[in-house]
This record gives sequence, structure tokens and C-alpha cells, in this order.
Amino acid sequence: MSQDYQVPDLSKWSFARTNPQTVDQRVRLLEELLPKIESIAEICCGDCTQQWQAYRQRLPIRAFQGLDIEPGIVDFNRRHGIRCICGDALDKEVLRQFLAFEVIFFGPPLSVGCDGYQLLAFREVVPSCGDFVRVLLGDLGYVGTLVCICPKTTTIGDITWLHHQIQSHCQDFGLRLIHYTYSTLTGSGEETEVRLKYTELWFSSVLAEQWEVRESKPI
Repeated sequence: MSQDYQVPDLSKWSFARTNPQTVDQRVRLLEELLPKIESIAEICCGDCTQQWQAYRQRLPIRAFQGLDIEPGIVDFNRRHGIRCICGDALDKEVLRQFLAFEVIFFGPPLSVGCDGYQLLAFREVVPSCGDFVRVLLGDLGYVGTLVCICPKTTTIGDITWLHHQIQSHCQDFGLRLIHYTYSTLTGSGEETEVRLKYTELWFSSVLAEQWEVRESKPI
């Protein structure tokens, strides 16, 4: 395991980065933009039980697969019937197993120790979006839709830089959507005020480039 990667304290089970509200927002976008999608993968997946259930209930999903570097997380997902691989998100041979998936969500840890409090800036996240697209697009030639889940402090400068990196590897990939996702729940399910959780960047070779900006808040 890379010494630079943020890994959770499993005794606190603090690695969950999704909640019902953010999962619902994500599925709504998939229903709109890719309604016939049949396969989804999540890289640096963490506990992906909630989104896996939502995908199966609301989308015509035939295949789902996760990847995480922490064996305890992988075992947890497998015990819940989820196909999950243990490996490094920057390992080319590991990523080959994900090339057939129509949508890939890349969600690296966005806080120190995955605690959700000591937040990282875009350029501090490891594995970085830049390194990931270099392997997935540059080395492996992935075709489909890649959603990079980035810190809420991600700037237009960061987005423009990543877009340039992606275009240097594959000009067919454009930025369809910049999605700011909000929630009134913490990772442990506690209610809070409405807060910006993540910045999602929807890059795709099958959706037209629009640089559309949206905000999604709990209904």
C-alpha cells in the first residue's frame, strides 16, 4: 500500500463518503444523462452498499464492481454481496478489469485519515485525479464516462487543469457537467445544516461537452 494514501480507522468505521441524499442526487443524474446504463464501477469505493442498492433499484444495472486498497473495506463489501477487488487505483493491471464499465466513479479520500473533518485541497488528494486519468485514459484508453469526485474547495482553475490533462490523453473526452452536491446529513447519518459535500466532475466520451454547472440539494 502506498504510504501517501489516506486510509481509515476501521474501528470508527469513518470511511463512508456517501449518504442517502448524495446517492439520490447521483442516481437522478444517471437517470437523466445515461438512462440505459447497465454497468457502473467505483474506484476507491469505501462502503458502497447504499449506492449499489440504489443503482439496482432504479437503473437497469447488470454489473457493478468496486475497488479499494483497504482489505477491511473490501471484505465488508463482499460480505454484503458486492463484487469488490482489493488493489491500488493506479495499478494498470488492476484497472484493466474495469475498462468494460460504462461509468466509473473515482472517489479518492478527501480528508486526512478519511475522517471527513481534516479536508484536503484538490492538489493534496492522493491518488490524484491527474495520476488516475493518466493511467485510465492515457495508458489504458478507457472509453465511457468518468466521474471524478473532488473536494468541495475545488476551483475552476483546478477543473480547467484537469480538463487539459484529460484532453492531452484523449481529445474525445469532454466535460459534460460540474456538479456541486449538497447534504443535510453527515457520514454517520446525523442531521446538519445544508452543506456542500463534494464537487463532481462528469467527463465523458459519449456525452457532449457542455461545462454545465449544477447544484443539487436535498429534496
